[in-house]
Amino acid sequence: MDPTEVDATILAMAQARGMVVTIRQLEAAGISRFQVHRRQGRLLTQLTDGVYAVGAVTREVRLRAALAALPHAYVSHGTAARHHQLPVPATDGISVLLCGRGTRRRIEGVEVHRTRWLPLVDVTLVDGLPTTTVARTICDLSTRYPAQRLRHLVEHAVVERLATPTELQACLLGWRRQGRAGSSVLGRVEQLLLNDEPVPGSELERRAATLFRRGGLPPGVSQFRPPWYDGVRGVVDIAWPDHRVVVELDGRRWHATTQAQTEDRRRDRLAAHHGWLTLRFGWQEIVERPEAVLDECRAVLAARAPEQSRLSSKWGRDTSAQRTIRDSA
Repeated sequence: MDPTEVDATILAMAQARGMVVTIRQLEAAGISRFQVHRRQGRLLTQLTDGVYAVGAVTREVRLRAALAALPHAYVSHGTAARHHQLPVPATDGISVLLCGRGTRRRIEGVEVHRTRWLPLVDVTLVDGLPTTTVARTICDLSTRYPAQRLRHLVEHAVVERLATPTELQACLLGWRRQGRAGSSVLGRVEQLLLNDEPVPGSELERRAATLFRRGGLPPGVSQFRPPWYDGVRGVVDIAWPDHRVVVELDGRRWHATTQAQTEDRRRDRLAAHHGWLTLRFGWQEIVERPEAVLDECRAVLAARAPEQSRLSSKWGRDTSAQRTIRDSA
């Protein structure tokens, strides 16, 4: 095989393998170690023993080199999160998870994590690469992320249908049973988002009504039947009919089902069709962020009031939030 054929063969092999080839693959194609050595620093860049990049050494190439060099390795942690389109910092490096003791080989720019606990249900394929699942990726990140960021990842995973609450909870419980690092943080996230009992609607409505009254908002109508009420569906939790504003309250601290979210969106569209605005608040907002809820309600009611000047004088100066909502109303 002449030099031109060797180069062409290497390029063809690399293009089929993410621009990464191993010495065994090259030898199987009839390319000698001497021919490989002659091309190092030009066509080939050695990333670790027996593994070469062909052309530019990008993040993706380093990742594929790590998977080629390490048997039983999986894309993991921040790298897996990016592959699953989870919101993680772009500064997170390249990570793989190696199951079992395995080899101690190192790849520059790649962080190798090790585990003895990796059930088959925790791995999947993403773009052809063996990768930890969304649920397992979040568990792995519990050792480096605070509870607030983990909570954001769980919320994003469920809302974007990357994982179901059941899948997440099962993996979290298994992780905690193993007594692994990050278990306490995951426990708080699970309790907050995935393991909540519904708060009775009457209790949440009572708290919301008390908050609105103490905040000086005009009296709202509970269990209001809006113009689109069909005799079966459509009753809203609280309404200000003069302003054409309704408040819907979510009795769970987490929307656990896609069906519930779909129904919420349908109700919002129906209200908008009749010229009404829907505000949605959950238990956590009413209890833990009452001032933010009041500010939003004040701004919306001021923007949609029949007598704008009277409400503005009653609630004081015009805030930036009021101006923004009024301009878009």
